[in-house]
Amino acid sequence: MLLAIALLACQNEPAPKPAPPPGQGPVGPPLAGQPGAGAPPGSGGALQDPTGYPVFHDTPPPPGPAPEMGAAASPAVRVSNGVTGGFRAQIEVGPGDTLHAVYYDHQEAGDVVRYQTSTDGNAWSAPEAVSPLEGRNWGPDVVVRPDGRVWVSYDHAGADFRSQTWFRERSAAGVWEAPVALTPDGDHESGSGHIAWAGNDDVAFNYIGKQLGPQYRFIANWRWRKDGTWSEPVAVSNPTTDAWHTNVMSRPDGSVLAGWDEGAGQSETTVFVSEGRNGTFSAPENISATSHPGERVHFAFTADGRDWLTWFHKVRGFPRHVYARAGKPGAWGESVDLASGFGGYHYDPFLAAAGNVVCIVWGWQGSTTGELLYSFNRGNGWDPPRRAAAIGSGTPELPSMAADSKGNFHVVWAQGTRGKTDIYYTKLTPP
Repeated sequence: MLLAIALLACQNEPAPKPAPPPGQGPVGPPLAGQPGAGAPPGSGGALQDPTGYPVFHDTPPPPGPAPEMGAAASPAVRVSNGVTGGFRAQIEVGPGDTLHAVYYDHQEAGDVVRYQTSTDGNAWSAPEAVSPLEGRNWGPDVVVRPDGRVWVSYDHAGADFRSQTWFRERSAAGVWEAPVALTPDGDHESGSGHIAWAGNDDVAFNYIGKQLGPQYRFIANWRWRKDGTWSEPVAVSNPTTDAWHTNVMSRPDGSVLAGWDEGAGQSETTVFVSEGRNGTFSAPENISATSHPGERVHFAFTADGRDWLTWFHKVRGFPRHVYARAGKPGAWGESVDLASGFGGYHYDPFLAAAGNVVCIVWGWQGSTTGELLYSFNRGNGWDPPRRAAAIGSGTPELPSMAADSKGNFHVVWAQGTRGKTDIYYTKLTPP
């Protein structure tokens, strides 16, 4: 499956541009960021996303030991329906330890964002459609508030790479409000949108955006909803190269940590992070300058006040390393490569924390099979990686994870072959 560069969310082939969703909300101001002076052509639809699904899926993985099956995971449960599939799942734990998951699936009319809940991970509610039932709707993210309200963002694309990011809120009573456009319609692309709770009733929104055309570069931007009003977009990445894979997550104190990577398509990209507080973000910090290149940075936050980072690193287009490090902005500890000593490809890591216990999951493709991997850190280093599931076919993609009040870690991910994956769920219980 080739990744449409506009959205960075495991998308497939584009479709004709649909009509705007019903109940369209206000459209945000123009995207920040201008093309870099003298920048070489090749951005936008002329290139593939640097993670993408490139040659490594058609190239035998490197030999080496395979992780053993672990004992911490419950049996994998398929969440999606097995017919239209499921892609790019995200999960949150809400009040009463209820699980809330979003993903998108394939319909004849287009790709549709779905929302489901579960009290135990085994039985899931009937899927609710969050996005319109036409066009291509990709890359959902979800936040669940303590009062039971749910926030969802997703990207809506046309056939010519035009795309917008939308925001919807679901009341505690289960009623969806009209969607609100966070990026403009017209000759623009936006994608990789992520949202986070940012204290009070604030929302932090991070994404990439650009004008249509290969002469323009994707710029990482942020917006902040404060007192019910969205701020203007603020550009944070280098305008002379492309930005990819934005992410933002909420710390326990209501501040947020955001990240992205920068570089040319198919290159080893540079990881950046930025803190968000009180409606604004700090200057970007180059994480790769004190560690390694990579992409898709994710975060977790432990009770002792430490921030945790993870990202993966492709060498000459092949995903070989999964890094984790802890500390605070400007004062990070040593980076550990959790893939070290194992064969296969290692990619798409995701972190979560329960108290001072940290769990990391990521995708692994070995010589004959691929499965989800996991490792725990209880403050004395990372456990040896173990397999979390034994689905036995296809490869895992883009896991998401959240911890409950009892210290369990709930994981969703997509697994299958290019163009046809389903969403699976497992619960990881630290020994």
